[in-house]
Amino acid sequence: MTKRIKILIGVNLCLLLAIGFSFISFESIGEKDKGTPFFSIMDLSVVDGFVLNGQQIQRTDDGRWLLNKKVDVAPRMIGNLFQAIQQTSIIQQAEAALPTKGVEVKVQTGGATIFEGVIASSGDASSFGQKNGKTYQIEIPGQFINIEQLFDANTSWRDKTVFRTSWKTLKSFSMNYRLNPENNVNILFKDPFYAVEDVTALDSAAVYQFISALPKLQVQEYRDGTQFYEDTVQKFKPFCEIEMSDTVPTYNTSFKVFPFDDNVFFYFPLTKEVGVLSPNQVQDMFVSWHFFDANDPRKRGK
Repeated sequence: MTKRIKILIGVNLCLLLAIGFSFISFESIGEKDKGTPFFSIMDLSVVDGFVLNGQQIQRTDDGRWLLNKKVDVAPRMIGNLFQAIQQTSIIQQAEAALPTKGVEVKVQTGGATIFEGVIASSGDASSFGQKNGKTYQIEIPGQFINIEQLFDANTSWRDKTVFRTSWKTLKSFSMNYRLNPENNVNILFKDPFYAVEDVTALDSAAVYQFISALPKLQVQEYRDGTQFYEDTVQKFKPFCEIEMSDTVPTYNTSFKVFPFDDNVFFYFPLTKEVGVLSPNQVQDMFVSWHFFDANDPRKRGK
């Protein structure tokens, strides 16, 4: 091989390398992480627990999620959490430190931690994530949102649903009016449908309407009921007592109802808590057994 041929081969190799590098911008090298998932959890179905700033959230065998093994977490909050984990992506690696202390996040399966990091935000403008000793600017594409708040678990995440049931799982439901027992309602499932005590001609549409409305009822807030018990429960008779039984035993509930001018209070003896509702929330709930009677004269007049 002559010296001239060797020089030509060397020149051609340099040209090929130059052409190759021309397709790679220095910007893309610096942003090689852009668009990649921050959490990088391939199968979210295996996730059964979180630790968010020390707050433990765990999925139970019946599909509920409990906060610190005490109260149910609202399904909407769990949905937001999974959505954030699935959609949060990296914009670029950040050299600066996190703008705030942030929220420490652990994602778990079977008690083992499969992700550990910190999420922090600077207002609603920008969010940051830290993992494996590196800090990234992160986003949920198409949304201007404070990502840190999505992981800031607290008592406001509590499920405020009063009746966790459905017309397919309800076993029994009773409303016993202390001053007017002649209006009591007792609903019992008898395959293939429900029966209502004292009703011979059942209005099945009314039963379905009533039961379907139950899981929509939510308290405005829960309060410690110690003082309420001493001031009200021990001194006054409740307007009525309600008891519900479901095929999922943990959904069973019972409480006493105390209506006042501005609020209606549900006192739960088991947890010694008070649920606060407005009169408008419950005005359609307190019916008598006549509501389910197809032969009720008021229905024939319609």
